[in-house]
Amino acid sequence: MGRRAKRTFFHARDFFPKTGMALYVSRTPRHADTGPHGHDFTELVIVFAGSGTHDADGEVYPLSAGDVFVIPQGARHSYRDTTDLALANILFDERKLRLPVADLGELPGYHALFALEPRFRKEHGSRSRLRLGPDDLADAEGILGRLTQELSAKPAGYRYAATTLLMELIVRLSRSYSTARKPESRALLRIAKVLSYCETHYDEPVTLEQLAGLARMSKSTLLRRFQAALNTTPMAHLIALRIRHASRLLRETDLTVTEIAFRTGFSDSNYFSRTFRAHTGTSPRAWRRG
Repeated sequence: MGRRAKRTFFHARDFFPKTGMALYVSRTPRHADTGPHGHDFTELVIVFAGSGTHDADGEVYPLSAGDVFVIPQGARHSYRDTTDLALANILFDERKLRLPVADLGELPGYHALFALEPRFRKEHGSRSRLRLGPDDLADAEGILGRLTQELSAKPAGYRYAATTLLMELIVRLSRSYSTARKPESRALLRIAKVLSYCETHYDEPVTLEQLAGLARMSKSTLLRRFQAALNTTPMAHLIALRIRHASRLLRETDLTVTEIAFRTGFSDSNYFSRTFRAHTGTSPRAWRRG
């Protein structure tokens, strides 16, 4: 991507047709300086060697081997002062790939790396970024090598294999972030633990006091930090998760509306129906028919 510096926005249609799936890997042994640009896909960047300066929406910090960061869809970034900067850009659209993110949601490091760290760069700069050690970096390079081979050769079943390798890479990186020791990273992991808890306990009674205790924060601090990270409150996020799971059960099972309400953490079916309509604009029964 470094050779296409004049572009200010990259589209999925520029890359994904080359692989036949919503996943593309670009390995650049000497990444050139690039001006500000954005894209309509998620970009996972792993730096293997060299140095440079990265500007992510106005937050400028140095790059070196082992740095890993995510550029969300629509965000703008650029590189400058690059010297032998070797990196990999993993471009993907998780919705089109239909990644089983529900299982990933159990990993606090996944939430921290992909959702929280990009949003807190203005506050943390590079201090909350993932930095891989030599062994972990070598493991990531090995996975990327196999992934690149699948996408290049396209043997039978390559889409399945490539998706599996991407998931393996994401899990490895998420687990690495979960063990980060920098104070800024640990602060993000506290919020990430709340997200993970909601993912795995949405069908149980959950209180704000519980979530604040899990994050080791006061309720007011958790509300403020959560709002800054996700532009919502912890309890609103929990309800949205419940509605998402309820939507799936309505479409994929023959369970009654009352049974689904109880299975997704609602203690009252009438309240569930009102909340479902508020979120989707329709009733649970109409959603099922639709």
